[in-house]
Amino acid sequence: MNATKRKFNALLNGIGNKSTTTLASREVNNGDQADQTTADNTDTQAKKRRISSSTSIPARISSSLTRPRTMATIVHKKSASVAHPTSTETPKYAPWDRAEFLKRLKSFSNLTDWTPKPARVNEVEWAKRGWVCQKSERVRCCLCNVEILVKLNKKEVDGKEEPVYVAQNIEDALVDKYVELIISSHDESCLWKKRGCDDSIFKLPLNHPPTTIESLRERYHELLERSQTLPYPFNMRTPEGFDLELVLSYLPAGFFNSPTSGDQSNSAPAEVNKVAFMMALFGWQGHKHERLGTQLGSVSCHACFRVLGLWIFKSKEVNEAGEEVAGAVVDRLDVIKEHRDYCPWQNAKSQNGKNPTKTSTSSMAGWEIVLRILKNDHHLRTAKDPQARKARSPGTANEVVQVGVDDDDAKSIRDEKDKERWARLRRVKSLFETKHKRRSTASKAAGS
Repeated sequence: MNATKRKFNALLNGIGNKSTTTLASREVNNGDQADQTTADNTDTQAKKRRISSSTSIPARISSSLTRPRTMATIVHKKSASVAHPTSTETPKYAPWDRAEFLKRLKSFSNLTDWTPKPARVNEVEWAKRGWVCQKSERVRCCLCNVEILVKLNKKEVDGKEEPVYVAQNIEDALVDKYVELIISSHDESCLWKKRGCDDSIFKLPLNHPPTTIESLRERYHELLERSQTLPYPFNMRTPEGFDLELVLSYLPAGFFNSPTSGDQSNSAPAEVNKVAFMMALFGWQGHKHERLGTQLGSVSCHACFRVLGLWIFKSKEVNEAGEEVAGAVVDRLDVIKEHRDYCPWQNAKSQNGKNPTKTSTSSMAGWEIVLRILKNDHHLRTAKDPQARKARSPGTANEVVQVGVDDDDAKSIRDEKDKERWARLRRVKSLFETKHKRRSTASKAAGS
């Protein structure tokens, strides 16, 4: 009996050992097969990569030779779009946005990075097509990131390159080449290649008289903070025929009072700084450096980004009688000529576009339009207040000129209002005409 049990147990143990060994061997075999399969798949993928890479190498080489910059740009833009959502970024293509245009134009304002160019290829033309300055005469498209080295200010003399500082001395053929490159250098898919900014993008926003007058006032008070560093009146040069006293008579009451003084019309008259007003009238205002902050010794134009150091134009020494003893570094501060040539404050084409609609101001620069607005505003105020018109002292030459200007402006305003009134009446009349009346009118016309 015991012998039978021992044999039965031995048989069971043997069966268990055999099954365990078989399972282990199967697991090992399965693992080996899996490793073999993985190795085979790896070899197959490697072969596929080698084959695909060997066939695509010529295409990649050809593409990199033709447009290496564009390829790199596209990859960069894709990776950047994943890391930083584009919804928070400023638009890179907005040809209608004047603020974005001015940002691009401002990148060209440093003379160490960008030297003057002829009008057809100056910084305005580059900025209109989406280009920004990248230092050392290099520009970059803000959308497709293509870069160009603008080598206009170099000229070969006896086999050596010499700098050209006067824009008029640059060869016309070279200018023609860069006129084409402003557009053609963009990537094929770049929107700036298809359309740039309109010619009127540079136009100063002077179409709303109250805003224009308030902006003039703000510029004046910015310059008033620099009264200690402003040049003397005899250091200034204004356009021929400009009458400062006449312009001052156009201003509303309380114009020169501080903005924090409350009711401007009832405030006591403030002392007028004529130099500050002249500069504000011609588009100058306080300068604020991007890193250093407000600069009390400098002024700037926020349209052409010209910066002037006031100490250059102020006489070094003046006696007690107010006469100049030692002159300034620069003889006169020309409030018009110190703007850049293309600035809309002095350039009528920049203010109105190359082919503007013919109006009373289409041939005027920015400062002339501001004068026109001040005259018209003065006429409207005095027309409503007869006592103000009588209060003016008659007999002076200035008054004769002023009345003439007011009468001309009043006539033009009346004519425009009459035209608008008749146009409205015709539209209203047409609404009340019945179909029968129209038909009868048409039939009478046909019968006659």
